[in-house]
Amino acid sequence: MGKTESAVIAVFLLIAFPVSLFILGWWTSASLCLLGAAPIPEYAIAFSAFAGLAIGIAIAVLRLKHWVPRFYDLRKALAVLVYLFWSAVATAFFMGLPIGVLALGLLAGFYIGRRGRHADMEDAPFKKEARQAALFLAAVVGLVSLTMGILAIQEQRSMQHLLAMIGLGWLAASASGRTALVAVAVPILVAVQYLLARATASWGFKLGGKKA
Repeated sequence: MGKTESAVIAVFLLIAFPVSLFILGWWTSASLCLLGAAPIPEYAIAFSAFAGLAIGIAIAVLRLKHWVPRFYDLRKALAVLVYLFWSAVATAFFMGLPIGVLALGLLAGFYIGRRGRHADMEDAPFKKEARQAALFLAAVVGLVSLTMGILAIQEQRSMQHLLAMIGLGWLAASASGRTALVAVAVPILVAVQYLLARATASWGFKLGGKKA
């Protein structure tokens, strides 16, 4: 692994890991509070979030030298869990719009490509793995988009407000219009995610080697 790639991975881990624990601490404590599962005061939610951030920074700094060279050796099951977690974060951050999940799929595709390159995979096995991964990423986008689309069909104002930004607010005026929009948009998003994931995986695989 080159110095530039190692440095990029190090910076990524120093940011992503603490932020992940920050969000996990926030969501966990907030969920317990909202569900009434534990008598957690509101200030404890902020404390849990920032405690997660501090712990994440400490762990990342201590383990960074061990993590960087093993970055592409992450178990697939753990990689899937990380991706699903950040898909939920991206969906919440963009208020249900699939923009964040699509962008996350690009990063995942690139990671798959670099993983294949560093594992010195042959072209045929890599293409098979990239195709399977792209299908999974597309399925996640489809599930998120369909779920958010169903909710939007039932909530006219939300969809109308979003579509009004691009001059298509009239499409959300009726339930049939909203349904038709979701029925068309979801397959398109699935196809786009699949193609983009395959493209970024191929790009990541080609970097630093002669294999196509």
